[in-house]
Amino acid sequence: MLQKFSEQFTDFLLMKGIIESENREIYTYGFVALFSTAINTIIVLTIGIIAGIILESIFFVLMFGILRVYCGGYHAETHISCVLIFIGIYIAAMAIARLLPIEAQSVFSVFAGIISFFLIFLLAPIEHKNKPFIDDEEIKFRRMSRIIASVELMSILIITAFFSRAIGAAVLMSLAMLGVTFILILAKAAEKRG
Repeated sequence: MLQKFSEQFTDFLLMKGIIESENREIYTYGFVALFSTAINTIIVLTIGIIAGIILESIFFVLMFGILRVYCGGYHAETHISCVLIFIGIYIAAMAIARLLPIEAQSVFSVFAGIISFFLIFLLAPIEHKNKPFIDDEEIKFRRMSRIIASVELMSILIITAFFSRAIGAAVLMSLAMLGVTFILILAKAAEKRG
């Protein structure tokens, strides 16, 4: 559905002379990614507003998205599967953040952050078969994924050590890192299956 809509939108832009025909595939791919991201964002914001956790939702999605861009990971076969996997990760993260006892939040954040950091360091980036790395992208993505994971882990450690009032942010960061780690592990498992 998204693919067809993106192709039609690209063809409309071609017809209007806004884009050139040799770039059709690039625009179509970009619009699929844009519309998929927009759908995920709208769903997350809607859930966040209904549940009264809009700021937490935005913060989680930002921390997850910044890291996911450079780590790569599992790509579902269909757009609906992609949306369902992301929304599943989001709902699980929000539920854990809400249900985690206050006295366990610091320990959880530190351990989840450290475990995720090491797995991201080992596994990222993961290339997608439909979007192979170009030139030195793999090196750049590896470096960026490690830098971002390092910044998120250091933020978790600083918050837990010095800013206990902001422990919710550390929990959300660690959950975002865990979510990306889960996507990386899914990709590796899918790779082994064939």
